[in-house]
Amino acid sequence: MILSGEVRPGERLAERELARRIQVSRTPLREALGRLERDGLAVSKPGMGYFAPEFDPKAIDEIYEFRELLEVHAVRAAARLISADGIRELKDIIRQLAVFERKNKPRPDELRQEVQLGLRIHEVIARESGNSFIRETLLQIYDRLRLLTWIDVLWFDKWPLTRKEHRELVDAVTARDEKRAAKIAARHVKRSWEDALWVITAQQRGSHDATRTTRARRSP
Repeated sequence: MILSGEVRPGERLAERELARRIQVSRTPLREALGRLERDGLAVSKPGMGYFAPEFDPKAIDEIYEFRELLEVHAVRAAARLISADGIRELKDIIRQLAVFERKNKPRPDELRQEVQLGLRIHEVIARESGNSFIRETLLQIYDRLRLLTWIDVLWFDKWPLTRKEHRELVDAVTARDEKRAAKIAARHVKRSWEDALWVITAQQRGSHDATRTTRARRSP
């Protein structure tokens, strides 16, 4: 509901109403909301409850611009400095991802695991850059972008492309090819940036249209 736009960005996730709509009790619903918060798909406000996260095009531009600057630098550094343990970890992640690729219709929990593994690739590369400040900053950026990571899964038929980009990125970094790794990283970030911007703009447009329609119906 959040990812499809059925729940509008910034809308309060009222437990009683959600329990009625989804037809579950409030205990498993609270557990689900907690998991959504960990995945960046919900925001908890003390004393107010949970809300759907919201972005605006300007924020998207700023986040991705900053991500591109840091990530391309981190990828170059990681390709130069990556440890043997880092190489093994990245290759192991790719092996785990291959299991999901062979599934024709992955379950929602399997998609969730695959999304997490995809993000893990970026986290390992950030760590292997050897710069703790860049790593910490990139981890904060990835936390904010977890919602947008799902865009390729549910809004576009681009998840196979994301898988391909992840394989190419890992291959370049583990081969210590700085130039190729940086080129792949820049292309991956820019493509994700464009997709995220398109979806957020479309969601905002749909929300505004719905508001205008409601107001028109209320007018005498």
